[in-house]
Amino acid sequence: MPGLAPTVTGVSPKEASPLTKITIRGENLGKSKHDLLKVYICGQDCTLTAEWQSSSKIICRTGQGMGKGDIIVVTKSGGKGTCTVGFTGLKAADVGPLTVSPVWVDETQYIDQRLERNQKASNLSLRSDPLGILSDDSTSKAPSNMNLSEMYPNGSPDPTDENFVPAWFLIQRHFTTSFKQLKEGHTYMKRKATRNTNNAPLSHVKDSLPVFFEVQDMLSTVHHRMMKDEAGRDNSKITSDLQQYLEDASTNAENLFTTVLRSKDRADSIRNTLRVLQRFKFLFHLPLNIERNIAKGDYGVVINDYIKARSLFADTEVPVFKRVYGEVAQRMQAFHANLLDELNQLPLPLSRQKTLIRFLLELRDGNNDGDPAWNCLDNQHRWIQDQMNKCKDKYLDMAKANAANTAAKTSNVPQLFLAELSSLAMTQIPEHWHLWVDYSTGVILSETGEKSKDVEKLKAMASKHSKQMKNLLRDTIILFVNLLRAAFLPGTLSNFDDSNEEDVEERNSYGLWPEMHVPAKILADCVGVARNILNALSKLELKEHTLKCLSDLILDMRVLCLSSFMREASAEIANLVRAESWQVDRTGITPLPTDFKFLLERLMITLSDALQSRGSEMGIFTRDAVQNRVHELTTELFASFTSTLDCLVFGKEDSPELAALTKKQTVEERSMQEKIVISMSNIRYIKERVVPVILPKFVDLEFPQMQLTQEKSEQALADLDERLFAAYMEQRIEPLCGKLEPGMYSGYFSWSTCLRPTDVRPYVNAILTGIITIYAEVYAICPGLVRRIIEECVKSVADELLRLMQCVQKFSSNGALQARVDIMALQTATKNYATVDSNKTFEDACSALSNLASSAEKNLAEDILNRFKAKMIFHFKCLDAIITNDF
Repeated sequence: MPGLAPTVTGVSPKEASPLTKITIRGENLGKSKHDLLKVYICGQDCTLTAEWQSSSKIICRTGQGMGKGDIIVVTKSGGKGTCTVGFTGLKAADVGPLTVSPVWVDETQYIDQRLERNQKASNLSLRSDPLGILSDDSTSKAPSNMNLSEMYPNGSPDPTDENFVPAWFLIQRHFTTSFKQLKEGHTYMKRKATRNTNNAPLSHVKDSLPVFFEVQDMLSTVHHRMMKDEAGRDNSKITSDLQQYLEDASTNAENLFTTVLRSKDRADSIRNTLRVLQRFKFLFHLPLNIERNIAKGDYGVVINDYIKARSLFADTEVPVFKRVYGEVAQRMQAFHANLLDELNQLPLPLSRQKTLIRFLLELRDGNNDGDPAWNCLDNQHRWIQDQMNKCKDKYLDMAKANAANTAAKTSNVPQLFLAELSSLAMTQIPEHWHLWVDYSTGVILSETGEKSKDVEKLKAMASKHSKQMKNLLRDTIILFVNLLRAAFLPGTLSNFDDSNEEDVEERNSYGLWPEMHVPAKILADCVGVARNILNALSKLELKEHTLKCLSDLILDMRVLCLSSFMREASAEIANLVRAESWQVDRTGITPLPTDFKFLLERLMITLSDALQSRGSEMGIFTRDAVQNRVHELTTELFASFTSTLDCLVFGKEDSPELAALTKKQTVEERSMQEKIVISMSNIRYIKERVVPVILPKFVDLEFPQMQLTQEKSEQALADLDERLFAAYMEQRIEPLCGKLEPGMYSGYFSWSTCLRPTDVRPYVNAILTGIITIYAEVYAICPGLVRRIIEECVKSVADELLRLMQCVQKFSSNGALQARVDIMALQTATKNYATVDSNKTFEDACSALSNLASSAEKNLAEDILNRFKAKMIFHFKCLDAIITNDF
């Protein structure tokens, strides 16, 4: 915020001759001596002699300005001030060689006092009026609010001054005088000038007569004395004595005036020196000013002063000037070196770099002083690459230490490496490019208003390095990309020949990172960082091929991220075996299918960002190799769940997964048969409720070869389901069928010698009880599997019954009737779960028997079946329940 303007309210003394020390008082006269910029007295710049005392007091010497004027103070904080008092500058007094003066005066205008006493004063003076007009000073003067010293800055109202301004004189002395009076005054001046011109010779003679008479009297006196002395000296010559007297007089005069003459010579020497110093004070003060301005940071002032001095004194032959200029040049060499050192101290803001380059360009003398802008760009390029390599070495050592001290190969060191390396690239590469753009377009100079020829010269200098600059930028981006590839995708650095030592050395320079697992979440963050870098560099309007390697890196990192997410999901699905509790909900499944579905849905959400192409990015599935790899991963993803189910049922008892499962189990132990049914129920749920929902989401994300993946996944589930079903048949149905033959022939029963049947034999009841047991077991877990299992159970029983009937060598009539009743009882009891195959099998079994011969046998068979139904009503009701396949 600017300060208050300075105001001069008092001055002491109020009038003085040139170079008189005066005291200026006022308000806001500067906050410090550095805040004081200028002091004007009667229009003359008196800043060099000004001494700042406080904000209300300044001591200064007056200038050469004469007449009445103002004292104006200019400060950095308040600007140009005002003055409420006036100051009158007087003409310098005429002094002689022996006159004591409080100030230094110009003695070259010496006036002989002897002549002055006989001469009349000049007709023109400050107090007389050349127009001869008598006026009242209080009414004829100009108003005080008219600042005449600013209106006529280089003039004076004094008629005797060489810078006399008539307008200033008239305004100041005759502001209210009428035009008629001014015309009369003009006539008076012309008349007086004519009179002085006509009487000038006579006046000169009159003024010179006293001197002539004095000389004549002195010569006459000398003549009379010589004649008198001659008469009384015996013809001796008086000239010898006169000569002696004159010589003595001369000697005494010299002795008397030696000090005065020496003082005059010394004063002339000092005066000449002061004139030289005053005239060339810029050069003599320059060394000290250079140091002061450098200390204040005013480099622009230093350079401008030096350029001015170089143009004036670079080729001088004057010894003193050469010596002073040599000191200036020496200090400027040190200053030039300091500028170069500061420019090479990176990192440095772009604005500061351009400022220093501009300073160095201005200091150039000729065409062979180098190119500071290009040197800065080249140094910055090497510094950026060095910083990238240092960053790589730092985190590579950290990764090796982690790999040596940590059992798990998971680390976030690559993420930290990418973050720091990316920060370096995003801050330094754009500044590097912007500096080149400003250099090649001449903005470094044009933004400060330099001459167009200098700007064009700078452009010409930059055009020589255009191709080289493109190579520098390309090398930096390639280094950045290869450092990231070495950390994240070492296998993609395939353009190096292992048989070539130089290629191997270059490959190793990017870093040999230890094998470690980088979590997919970290890889996703890394992809986002890489995209931000690409966006930042794309705004630089670089050539498209320059950033292609970075675009390829992002695509490869997206593929790696996708693969990592899918591998991690597969591992999580495989680990579901540890979470299985075999606790079934009302739909007949454990939490396993739901967890599997949740993992897949979460995976879809996670992959959406990695799969989505931004800007000009290529689609992630563009390459054939990527499509094949993703297809394998997708198939593996679904196969991992099949493997989990397989491991839960058929895994070895001493496997780590099952051991962990046994420790975590919180419900009562399930039998092998129950685990099989539960797994079949889970598979059924996956096939009907998970796969149809999840696979379309993969299709929406444009996953390749999803039809083939679906077929393979469904086939794997179907194969496992068949294995489970076969295992259940082996452990439940086959033992049941195995009880059929022993039960049939228990008690030494014989089909050829049996008694007339009165009831269904007990083995039928046992078989039905076994079927109902299986029914209850399956129903308690998954009602939807009841029909499939019971139908297979009935078919197996029918097949076994047919086999047994076909193995009987001879049936008696009672045996045939008993066998038919048993077969019909089984078929009737299981009719709700009969299939075409099972019914045909039962019919085939009956076909192996002789037909009923009489109606009595038919009635007996029917009566036995009715009594069987009545007795086994509970069993029939169990098997009569209608089961749907829905969850």
